[in-house]
Amino acid sequence: MTFCPTSNQINVCRDRILECSLHAFRRRRFDPAAKLDVIFVDEEGSAEGAVDEGGPTREYLRLLMRAIHQSNVFEGHENDRHLALDTSALESKMYNCIGKMISVCLVHGGIGPHFFSQRLYDHICGTLSQPTLVEDVVNRSFREQLIKIQDANTVVEANEAIMQAADTLSIVGALRPVTTLEERDSLVQSAADFFGNGRVCTALQQFVEGLKTLNVLDEIQKNPAVFHELFVKL
Repeated sequence: MTFCPTSNQINVCRDRILECSLHAFRRRRFDPAAKLDVIFVDEEGSAEGAVDEGGPTREYLRLLMRAIHQSNVFEGHENDRHLALDTSALESKMYNCIGKMISVCLVHGGIGPHFFSQRLYDHICGTLSQPTLVEDVVNRSFREQLIKIQDANTVVEANEAIMQAADTLSIVGALRPVTTLEERDSLVQSAADFFGNGRVCTALQQFVEGLKTLNVLDEIQKNPAVFHELFVKL
C-alpha cells in the first residue's frame, strides 16, 4: 500500500524557483492532486513571508509559471514560445516535469502559461495540419540559410546556397542537390518541417505526457477553444 500525502510541503527559494520545484515535483510521494503547502525560504533556509495578499501558494504558482516561461525547454519570442531541444532536459525527463508543473498551476491556481505559440498549442491538441513555415524556424542562422535557398532564382543558385548550408542540412537529413526549383522548394520544406517537428518529437511526447497530470491534457483536447486563451497569448 503506497502512502499518499494529504498535502505537499514545498520549501522554495525565490531565486531558485525552478530548481526547488523540480526537486519537489520529482519526490516519489509528491501527489499533484494534494494541497500545496508552500514555504518561502532564504538562502540560509529561514522561512520568509509571501509577498502578495493571495498567500504563499498563489505567489509560488505565479513565480513558477514565470520561471517555466524562461526555462531552457522553450525558445522563441517571449509571447510566442516553441519547445526547444535540450538533450540534458530530455535525459532528466525535465519536459515531463514541466508539463506536470503547468498542469498543477492550472488546476491549483487557475494560472495558465499565456506564452505558447499557436503551433505548439496545436501540437498539444493533436490538431496540427499545416506545414512548417520558414518564418517559424526559430534558429536565426538556419532560417536565413533556408530563405537564401528558397529565394534562389535558378537551380545553380539554389545548389550554391545548399552547399553553403551543407553542415546544417546534413544534420537534419536534408542535404541533397536539386535539379529543379520544385526540388528546391521540397528541400526547404522538409528541412523546416524537421526543425519545427522532427527534432523536438521526443521532447514533445515527454511534455505531453506531463500534461496528462490531473487530466489536463484530456480536457484541453476535448475543449481546445476553451483552453486556448490560457495557453496562447491573444
